[in-house]
Amino acid sequence: MELGFDEFAAVETTRLFGLARVLCGNEHDAWDLTQETLTRVSARWGRLAHHDNMAAYARTTLANLHKNARRRRREVLVAVPPDPATRDEAGSRGLDAWLDDAMRSLPHRQRVAVALTYLEDRPIAEVAEVLGCGVATAKTHLARGRDSLRRAAEAARASESTDRGMET
Repeated sequence: MELGFDEFAAVETTRLFGLARVLCGNEHDAWDLTQETLTRVSARWGRLAHHDNMAAYARTTLANLHKNARRRRREVLVAVPPDPATRDEAGSRGLDAWLDDAMRSLPHRQRVAVALTYLEDRPIAEVAEVLGCGVATAKTHLARGRDSLRRAAEAARASESTDRGMET
């Protein structure tokens, strides 16, 4: 039995939101991205009935929408940057602050590869399909992303021990 769009959306929304949350770095943008993804998939649902893996198609759509949104986004320069303590509190609930920052600093393809592999436990072949590249290239994106996250974790650990040393 084939799922209709409503059933598909009921099953996939939470998963898509989780991926969007990691890609966007905050819940507000993640919900917007998830809704836009579901809107796009819904609009093409009838034509995509032949697609083997609708979930992979939806993830590809989400990743592409995120990449395009990042290209359109422009930085707004301000005289005094906001206090980091006032950053989106809800946005860092699900991840440690250092990991949230480290994920946001990754290039788009590395972030998608890491999120799909470790958040969603997707096989590398599916990661490659979502990224629109070969398996070897997807493995490279994953390895580079993982190395960047490892360095960020080491820096966070070093910073934490330095902070503890100053408190005593």
